[in-house]
Amino acid sequence: MKKIIIIGAGMAGLTAGAYLTQAGYEVKIFEQFPKIGGVTATFSKEGFSWDLGPMLVQDFLRDEPAGNILVDLGIYDQVQFLQSDRGLVMPEFDLWKPKKYFGQFWRRDKLIELFPEERDSLIKYYQFRERVSDLMAISRRIDTATGIGKLLLKIRMLFLFQHVKDKKSMSAAQIMNEYFDTDAIKGVFLGLLADFVTKPSEFPALGLPIINNENAFDIRVPLQITSAGPRPSYHYILGGMEKLVHVFEEYILAHGGKIYVNSPVERLLIQKNRVQGIRLRNGNEITADAIFASGGAKEFFFNNVGKDRLPPAYVDKIIDIPLMESVHMIHLGIDLDPRKFQRAALCYYIGTNDVEGAVIRCRQGVYHEGKDGFLIYVPSLHSPEMAPEGKFAMTIYTIAPNKLDHGTWNERRDEFSEKLLIEAEKVIPNLREHILVKEIMTPADFRIRTHQSHHAFGGRAPIMGKSGAPHKTPIKGLWFIGSQSDKTAGGLPGTMLHSKNVTKEFLETLS
Repeated sequence: MKKIIIIGAGMAGLTAGAYLTQAGYEVKIFEQFPKIGGVTATFSKEGFSWDLGPMLVQDFLRDEPAGNILVDLGIYDQVQFLQSDRGLVMPEFDLWKPKKYFGQFWRRDKLIELFPEERDSLIKYYQFRERVSDLMAISRRIDTATGIGKLLLKIRMLFLFQHVKDKKSMSAAQIMNEYFDTDAIKGVFLGLLADFVTKPSEFPALGLPIINNENAFDIRVPLQITSAGPRPSYHYILGGMEKLVHVFEEYILAHGGKIYVNSPVERLLIQKNRVQGIRLRNGNEITADAIFASGGAKEFFFNNVGKDRLPPAYVDKIIDIPLMESVHMIHLGIDLDPRKFQRAALCYYIGTNDVEGAVIRCRQGVYHEGKDGFLIYVPSLHSPEMAPEGKFAMTIYTIAPNKLDHGTWNERRDEFSEKLLIEAEKVIPNLREHILVKEIMTPADFRIRTHQSHHAFGGRAPIMGKSGAPHKTPIKGLWFIGSQSDKTAGGLPGTMLHSKNVTKEFLETLS
């Protein structure tokens, strides 16, 4: 039996661990933090619970990429999902879904009502976005198709691509400028790029319709609109993200795997350019035939492997990985019903239409204090067990610089948290008077949690022409997975799918 070590017990490591134990390998997972799950975790205090990471996650239906992973492992029915959507509030107007359903293009029609001079441009843009969405749907079907069916889908995809190929090399900023003159409309479609801390001038134009899937803002919009196939669904994991983490943990343990927390890896043991095992910080050495590592690429390769063992081109590749910035979160337990002010569990409050400038400032270490935007998430609205009866769990979340241009996060923690609460009170008046429990998490806290010098909440930034660390490393028997790897599509489902694909590739090399 091959002995496999996995470094990191986030969803990348847990997904790899599940597939490898399923295949009959002896798997040991080492996590430096006291709890597993990475940023896909839930924590509790005084009867309230909050998620640290993904909240409204996509692709968890049975026939979708992340859902298929749970089906593969026979654990799909052990996690409960609730299909849902989110609100969007812009500086000048909001795009909450109306009580009455006005069809799949109601957001477009609302923008036409607000900006009649942009009517023709909005119609043309939505034609473009529908074509791109169909391309995405066909691409997802190709991944699981076989034989003649797969060939026919590729032919159809090639035909459809002819309608948008002139946009292939364009950025999101360029596509917006081509269609619209109004900054407020551009802000609607560009606002979510702030989540990735990626400038519109860096993000691919063909990716813009994908992150603005209409179903994410109104679940009444059908997932399948054309014969191209279904588009991504969006769900909450009932009871918090830890439910997903624990199902994977139980699967791994039931199949003979072992998980060790509080076990930071100090060094890889390598002989003749092949992994032999690991040395833990406590001095213990564990042998292995193969190692799967996740987490920060620079920290892992430069500290645990050593630059001297890596070809210069590989070192340059790692140095060139574009990372997102971090986040500032305030987790609250409150005695106020937030539905008086926010209609659903999750809403994005965009504070600026200048996403380009906001990202530049964030990368320069300038914290916007919530003025450029934030989101409010109330998990106890869909999972009442996450708060005591009659109370509510709430998270206020926004992007933030990993390191500040002036001072440190530890020094300015309370100051900045108070300013973010002041911005939140513009949505929920007198919120601070109703706080029963408060937990603050800054980039400094996340650096400790993830063992990274630069905390990138979503890992690699989706910048055109840039990629992550190649999952095939120059060291024999060493594979790299996770949100900073080369083929990760981003987000929770992308990270899980990448881990699945890498482990399958590994297993195929042994067959």
